[in-house]
Amino acid sequence: MNSSNRSKHEILSDILKAINTHGITMNEILFKTYISHFHLKKYLTFLIQQGLIGYKKEEKRFRITQRGFHALDLYIKMDELLVRKTLHKRPEYFASFP
Repeated sequence: MNSSNRSKHEILSDILKAINTHGITMNEILFKTYISHFHLKKYLTFLIQQGLIGYKKEEKRFRITQRGFHALDLYIKMDELLVRKTLHKRPEYFASFP
């Protein structure tokens, strides 16, 4: 994961990718996503409010929900579509070369 210049959507998808169904602690998410503790708390709060992840207080673990899996799947598909289109599109300045 590239930690520089990520969009909010990329950061959210990185967090969802890091969280699994068995559960993961905040420190493990920090390690996997390269996000500051301050920012991670904000993103986790948002993801919980949207129903994309859940938090087990007694275990201190985050888990991805079915809705979270669906959102992540849609993001990955959208990203693939956008990347494929931009990779195959030739910039105009290349059109003048043989």
